[in-house]
Amino acid sequence: MGRLLSHRGHRVTLFHIPALKETAANEGLGFHPVGDLESSALADAIRSMAHMKGFASVRFAVRCSRRLSDLFCRELPEALRREKVDLVLADQNEPAAACVAERMKLPFVSVCPGLPLNREPAIPPPFFGWSYRDTPLARARNRAGTFVADRLIAPINRTLNRHRRGWGLQPIRQPDDTFSRDAQICQLTPDFDFPRRGAPSCLHYVGPIVDGYGRRIPFPYESLNGKPLVYVSLGTLQDPASEYFRIIARACAGLDLQVVIAAGRNEPRTLRALAGSPIVVQYAPQLELLARASLTITHAGLNTVMQSLLFGVPMVAVPLTHDQPATAARIAWSGTGEVIPPKALTTERLVASIRRVLDDPSFRQKAQRIRESARSAGGADRAADVVETVLARPRCERSEWQHRLQPNGA
Repeated sequence: MGRLLSHRGHRVTLFHIPALKETAANEGLGFHPVGDLESSALADAIRSMAHMKGFASVRFAVRCSRRLSDLFCRELPEALRREKVDLVLADQNEPAAACVAERMKLPFVSVCPGLPLNREPAIPPPFFGWSYRDTPLARARNRAGTFVADRLIAPINRTLNRHRRGWGLQPIRQPDDTFSRDAQICQLTPDFDFPRRGAPSCLHYVGPIVDGYGRRIPFPYESLNGKPLVYVSLGTLQDPASEYFRIIARACAGLDLQVVIAAGRNEPRTLRALAGSPIVVQYAPQLELLARASLTITHAGLNTVMQSLLFGVPMVAVPLTHDQPATAARIAWSGTGEVIPPKALTTERLVASIRRVLDDPSFRQKAQRIRESARSAGGADRAADVVETVLARPRCERSEWQHRLQPNGA
């Protein structure tokens, strides 16, 4: 979104801890550091989540998020003033950005890089890999899950409300209180998400947010041999000591497939001597490879899932942590792939899932149906249109909700 808005003539700046300066530069975006160099220790803490699984990882992520929220509330207002910002794109998962935008009386657009956090009684909380069922029992289960989620994020809300009291803003009670009432952008499609009956009118399903302005990533295309291509991505933080890559390589080795593994921050040399001699690269040109792929094996990170569906590629998902189990539940619910819990992952079970997904045409047919909706949803162009629409509104026409929360009016 930042790259596309920049190409449309806007000045786009990423506000974050100093450790992300190089990331912003690589994407052609401006950068304004928030916090000093010591705050970059948060980046090391986040990378350590590669060694965590399940709720341990979620709890650790909450602790990191609380620290980030406090940092942003303290230092982001002055940073926004200094850069003369006109509009904020606020990650739904970082409520401090929305809180600061309120304090600064700036319009903001909420962006859902993962699953939407918007709550509904029939939608399972995004920390849980529960399937969708709109029954009294399922709603009771969801209420219990929401109670657990609220207990988990309570330290973040306490931190935010301490700052909000000092700013004269009303306290927040749940994540929805920090979402923009002007526009929320989600990269799902309605037919991949669980059915929502209470979604706000400002929630825009735009499909995968991709563009043609990214860096060109080198890849040995000459090594592709024409066999059905299996693209493997387990995220950028995957622990090289884990057995996941080795199990995947063993499962594919006897199936007459060609495997490409994107190892993320792992150096390819840490994954030497895998069965079947897959192509292992640190970073891959994901879109180009998905356009050729017959199957994606993924940790169910939403970017990889939605980009696979953009090309109608079915999946086998091994969800590891955070919202990945909930994303995987949508893969199973939509019929676009199969899901194997990490604790149940074996070579034999993975072989069986790969065979079923490749041999049963219904998986690809359902993935291709979502491909059509993903391509018609508008993607990055529609997302940028939404942002520009909010930016173009006169201040007096912006959200009445935002006006009510401002001290002394908008």
